[in-house]
Amino acid sequence: MLVSGNGSHAVGRSGHTAAAEVSTSPRQFQRGIAGVRAMVDVGVEHGVPVLACLDGSGVDRDALADDTAHVRAWQELVVARNLVRATGDAPGLGLEVGSRIPLRTYSVWGFALLASPTLREAAAVGLRYLELTFAMVGIHLQEDRDEVRLVLDDGLVPQPVRHFFVEREMANIRTILDTIVGRPFTPLRLDLRFPQPEEPAPYEAFADTPIAFGAPRNAIVTLAAALDQSLPQADRHTMQVCERECDLLLARRADTGLAARVRDLLTQWPDGIPDMGVAAAELYVSTRTLHRRLAVERTSYRRLVDEVRHARAVEMLSTRGLGVDQIAARLGYADAATFIRAFRRWTGATPGAYRTGVPTRRF
Repeated sequence: MLVSGNGSHAVGRSGHTAAAEVSTSPRQFQRGIAGVRAMVDVGVEHGVPVLACLDGSGVDRDALADDTAHVRAWQELVVARNLVRATGDAPGLGLEVGSRIPLRTYSVWGFALLASPTLREAAAVGLRYLELTFAMVGIHLQEDRDEVRLVLDDGLVPQPVRHFFVEREMANIRTILDTIVGRPFTPLRLDLRFPQPEEPAPYEAFADTPIAFGAPRNAIVTLAAALDQSLPQADRHTMQVCERECDLLLARRADTGLAARVRDLLTQWPDGIPDMGVAAAELYVSTRTLHRRLAVERTSYRRLVDEVRHARAVEMLSTRGLGVDQIAARLGYADAATFIRAFRRWTGATPGAYRTGVPTRRF
């Protein structure tokens, strides 16, 4: 979740006293199941039963094993509260969870960072598409003279889980940086707003980095020059392809109305694609009403099915080792040839060529 400016907010030095700053905050958007899964896994290791972790969240236990499952931010907050309460807000709990969310779980967002030519460009991608991540805190990148501060603003996070989410994001950022840089990334220091714990063991993962507890802000601090270092897996074409896919995902998540509900239904449908009558029944409307209201929103059921198939196909090709036949079946196509034709129409490439162009093997 390293973030920086986008095309309209350049990050750079802004004089001899002021710091350049850009920021963003997460919204109540849909996200993958990996964040909840990591919390449950850590909870079980601390003696917290799975159902106790999920209590009140509306997340089904079976969804934890489904990489295509999605949850809302509020559901993730409920699971975090359960975990923090059950473990007595143990220091380092968030660090354990954050280190278990690898870059590959972010699908095309992660690939875009990995393929960026420099850390600065990876940062710009990170901010522009932050809503495709598991971030729960606001993230600000400040560049001032020779230092860069990646500030984690926990002001919008409920008090009982602030400590947890600051730790989680810091550990996850460290994991992401290690991956895209290709070696352990060592910051100049960490600034943490909370007091120093009596037991420092949980912070041994940052043993090579000075930690300032009781600081005025939560931040990862490093040299500004680090932003301009080249990344080992740079591939501008791949980055641009992934950015286009991120744009599509963001546009779909920003939609409201019945079309958005249909997309959610299709995205979470366990196998294949339901026909329009089944979908209408699930949404408690008639087929005729569904058709009419989608037309008012300038779309159609067929178009939404096509969009969801596109998004799910890209996700499965990017993050899972499924064959073309398997993906075609999961998307409800009669055969692989029909799926291949559709995929070529969406992306201009065959599934095999697309998979080769995305560096899944480099994670």
